[in-house]
Amino acid sequence: MAFNPQFERAVSTARLGTYRALARDDDHAWALYRWNIELTAALTPLACDVEITLRNTIHDQLTTHYERDDWWASTDLVLDDTAAETLSNVVRKHKKQLAKGTIGPGKVIADLMLGTWVMLLSRGGTSALGRAIDYETNLWRPALRFGFAIGTFTPSGRPRRPTRDAVHLRASNLQRLRNRAAHHEPIFNGVRVAGTQTAVDLQTVWDQTVELLGWMAPDLAAIHLSDPTVPNVLASRP
Repeated sequence: MAFNPQFERAVSTARLGTYRALARDDDHAWALYRWNIELTAALTPLACDVEITLRNTIHDQLTTHYERDDWWASTDLVLDDTAAETLSNVVRKHKKQLAKGTIGPGKVIADLMLGTWVMLLSRGGTSALGRAIDYETNLWRPALRFGFAIGTFTPSGRPRRPTRDAVHLRASNLQRLRNRAAHHEPIFNGVRVAGTQTAVDLQTVWDQTVELLGWMAPDLAAIHLSDPTVPNVLASRP
């Protein structure tokens, strides 16, 4: 599709600038812009499956560990301020309905953003008093790790599980990719790793995201591995 100056009025000169910086001419810049939209659409099914599977995996493991499906209400749960506030805001919104029993914990789980689940996989932050909250010790080792790499074993027969860092890296890269896509930002150059200047290319993000899904739901990951849509779109870069 040839570039039409009216397109620029619609999407803005600033937004097209990212593509023009890489393009031979305006036709090429517009082709890159449209291709970025194709990439966003192609990646959406994987992003949906991973987000839903991730939140259900974490919810199931915390439910088992704290022996209650409203695990956020357990007095044994220790969260950093950011995660605690995020959870409290959602629970508070549904407080009356939860008390009446007209909704269950599933509504709280569905309303929590992907970023909340990614936070629970992180190292943890600090409390109001500045105390470090260690999620590796408090959440990962006793609970969350059991939801990943289900059914895989070492040669000696021990469960083969990924590290918390490996899970968190993949989940956080997906979160940044999804957030950029949701705001219609360029994703074809991949995403930057949090706190660094290192960029991860889109093929790697896709590969690692499928791997993350495979650690939780191998059969679901197999669907994406057998689907050529994303590889084909990646290979069709203008």
